[in-house]
Amino acid sequence: MFRTAVMVGLLISAAPSFGWEPLSDRVQLNRGYCLLVGETSADRVVDLANSTDLTIVVQCFDMVDVRRIQNQLDQQRTPVGRVYVSLVEDGHLCLADNLASVVVVSPGPSVARRELHRVLRPRGRLIEADQVTIKPVPNGTGEWTHPYQDDANNPLAKDAIAQAPYLTKFLAVPYYGPMPAITVSAGGRLFKAFGHLAFKEREWPMLGKLVAIDAYSGVTLWQREMEPGFMIHRNTIVATADTLYLADHVSCKLIDTTTGEIKDEIVVPKGLSDGPVWKWMTIRDGVLYALVGEEETLHTVHRGDRTERGWPWTTVKSTYGQHQKSWGFGRTLLALDLESREVIWSKRETHAIDSRAVCMSGQRIIIFSHGKYLAAVDSKTGNDIWRTDDSTVLDAVGEHDPADNPRLGYSTSAYMKASEKAVFFAGPQRNKLAVISAANGDLLWTYDDGNMQLIIRNDGLYAMGRMQTSKKFDPMTGEILADLQCFRGNCTRATGTVDSIFTRGYRHTGTMRFDVESKTPQRIPSMRPACQDGVIAANGQLYWGPWMCDCNHSLVGVISLAPAGEFDFDVTVTDDANLRTDRLGTRIQKLKIDDRDWPTYRADNQRSSSAAVEIPQEVDVAWHYRAHKDVRTTPATAVGDLVFIAGTDGMIRALEAKTGKVRWSFATDGQVFYPPTFADGRLLTGSADGWIYALEAATGESLWRFRAAPVERRIPVYGHLSSTWPVASGVLVEDGVAYAAAGIACHDGTYVYALNAETGRITWQNTESDNLVGGDEVTGISVQGHLLLDRGRLFMAGGNVVSPAIYNAKTGDCLNKLDDKVSESLDTHWQMQRSSRGSELFLQGETVLTGGRMLYSEKRDGIPSRYQGNYVMLASGHGLLIRGNGKTIERVVAGETDSVKRIVWKRNWFTSLDAMVIAKNSIVVAGQMEDTAQDRKVVPAILALDPIDGSVQWAHRLPERVVSWGLAVNRSGHVLVSMANGDVACLEGK
Repeated sequence: MFRTAVMVGLLISAAPSFGWEPLSDRVQLNRGYCLLVGETSADRVVDLANSTDLTIVVQCFDMVDVRRIQNQLDQQRTPVGRVYVSLVEDGHLCLADNLASVVVVSPGPSVARRELHRVLRPRGRLIEADQVTIKPVPNGTGEWTHPYQDDANNPLAKDAIAQAPYLTKFLAVPYYGPMPAITVSAGGRLFKAFGHLAFKEREWPMLGKLVAIDAYSGVTLWQREMEPGFMIHRNTIVATADTLYLADHVSCKLIDTTTGEIKDEIVVPKGLSDGPVWKWMTIRDGVLYALVGEEETLHTVHRGDRTERGWPWTTVKSTYGQHQKSWGFGRTLLALDLESREVIWSKRETHAIDSRAVCMSGQRIIIFSHGKYLAAVDSKTGNDIWRTDDSTVLDAVGEHDPADNPRLGYSTSAYMKASEKAVFFAGPQRNKLAVISAANGDLLWTYDDGNMQLIIRNDGLYAMGRMQTSKKFDPMTGEILADLQCFRGNCTRATGTVDSIFTRGYRHTGTMRFDVESKTPQRIPSMRPACQDGVIAANGQLYWGPWMCDCNHSLVGVISLAPAGEFDFDVTVTDDANLRTDRLGTRIQKLKIDDRDWPTYRADNQRSSSAAVEIPQEVDVAWHYRAHKDVRTTPATAVGDLVFIAGTDGMIRALEAKTGKVRWSFATDGQVFYPPTFADGRLLTGSADGWIYALEAATGESLWRFRAAPVERRIPVYGHLSSTWPVASGVLVEDGVAYAAAGIACHDGTYVYALNAETGRITWQNTESDNLVGGDEVTGISVQGHLLLDRGRLFMAGGNVVSPAIYNAKTGDCLNKLDDKVSESLDTHWQMQRSSRGSELFLQGETVLTGGRMLYSEKRDGIPSRYQGNYVMLASGHGLLIRGNGKTIERVVAGETDSVKRIVWKRNWFTSLDAMVIAKNSIVVAGQMEDTAQDRKVVPAILALDPIDGSVQWAHRLPERVVSWGLAVNRSGHVLVSMANGDVACLEGK
């Protein structure tokens, strides 16, 4: 499966000779991605990192330079997630296409100019000696300048580049935002405006914010406050490359797109209108057209603290309902010259115009006053071209449906669209689809379902249905050209691109992509479109999010997909291409291991969180390892006199068990999700850089490394640079075989491996489980958590289509099955393809359960939801089965069906549980508790409980919360605690 990359020329400008001045003087940029090719000075890199907010990628031509710079960066405590260092291999740079804002090439070896151009984003700068080259915007790149793409309200992208198949381009924050929310894009930037309703505390920071985002990297460039309480879900924002026009109840602000500063304001001239409020606007050829009018009731900014599951539609209805009569209604149309600020014409109507039903068709401004008239106004003169109050037309448009429910959507949505030939009424508030002639206002046809999301295309009118199947109509006659045999999901609006129509997936199944050419619905399961935006296409990319509700899938936040270009989705990985060896065949130091050690995540390959040691009856802090700032450390593993940790800084470290001092450290080039696994003197770790590393456990020296990613392609992932295929499963080793998986979402591809743990050579690989239904639907397994091995089966947290994923550990065959045939009931078909979103696996008897947080989510407690993994926590060992559900911890009898007899004891001391360990004489539990001595303030703590009756043996307060499953014990019975600030503490007996 290939696509041809779009190649463009570069614009070259003269520049003075740079010499060896500080890199910041050369780069002249504060935010974004900067690639330094051939740079070998760690000091210069550190200076650039400390003097800017750039994410810096260094690519060297010698591994000696790579290791030296990595070590120096670690010693100087460079800001975490801000600097990455890797090797240029085979002339290939590691970044995805169109990502870097600046590329600086040092003297000496380099790569082909074509390769330098590939990674540079449009409008980005390539700096070579005394020459600066600016990459132009490729032909076919489109923008999304209005909330509905253009002023015709037809959300069909003009971008010709963003075509299937896709690869993830970036995952960015914010994860969640308040509602309403609208997005526009121009000049390579996204502009997101967030409204006044936050239902949960996680959304508060974005209330009333206007945010500018680099459209190619997801980096937040700036943000500013908007007028609080103004309903932004309307057409009062227009983006251009250098100015963002944002109007509200006071003025139209002209905002500098580079800085976020207000350059100027336009106020409605006094006496022109019955009020100063901007209801609708657009810009064409230097003229600002607007609907303005009476004062509106501003909404009180809502900071909700909701903790219940679901979405509060009743709150939306109540808050929208009481204001609906004033929001967006005006009587005055005007045209204003942007350069001279003179009013070209104005027009005052007797009856209020509904801004949800204002759009432009050619040189006509179409306006609608409910129950009164529909008219076309000449945009040059302000005179009527035609006007109708014909009851046939008005009755066809019909009465308002109150909307504001999941089946229909939001009452503030625009419900009128236009082409050169017709005006279309449909949407959340309409009971019928009505089509009117744009030439004279005559009724053309109607259809008895107004709950359609419309896309006007050259080949027909696509009407995406919720309660009946979607249709393709002849736009002028109403003839049904095709029944599309698919439903859209709930409230999210439909949008279109050159080859696709996007809606929310039916029955909470992610995103539906309707392929226009093949006329088939396909599923992108890892994320759903944001409620009021849908999927937006601009800058050669697609954009999702952020979210307002808890209809979570595997991924949330601001998400972008880009064309896959020449990527081969059917690639077979080989040892020759992907394996690098350093010390094969040499003897390695052996560390003795016994059943008291904790060699892997959650103790063993069944993830029992149990150890054959006794815990002291009183404890104190033996040592406290302090991590670099902003590092999030993994849980620990421990063998003999060493403790092993890794973290978001990409470093693998061995600590001395007695003192906590670092014995050795080793740098990967990406964050590490799960702790190192010890096996036969080796330490095996997977990194987000896409590589699996095998080190000598005693010394940290590299033995071999294997690139689990099919190619080098790094992208931004929630503030970290990551391979498109990070080894996010960790590494599990059994009988000399190392198992690991690389990937994020199934639409990118999922790569599962069994490697010889000694040599790194491939035993088997599975590159097909990302698609379990055949064809191009890419519906299958994603890498969304760790591995578990039981009775010859390898399990993996697999995302929201299938989880757990199951593989034959000997052959690699995927044992999960999905029906690839759509049943008569589309509802039933899609419901079959849904699973828990959690990242944790638990073995209970012969069953493997999925639970816990999503792997790619905020590191905080979420809202209970049927879309997330259950908050189940299980630990088993020494004849005990201990279960937690987020707050409660209890001892249960395995296999007992009687609900009374099943529970031996239950304790409700925690506000949330984070980790637990079963030892011979104790159950150690970490979580958050209310401190009764401090006004019930919630504090992190560890308790040791008696296995017999659950009574407290000892308690220890912590300075920071424990990371998920961040407890381990070593063979001496010391409790190892990994905390959210990156620190690790060791508790030993007094």
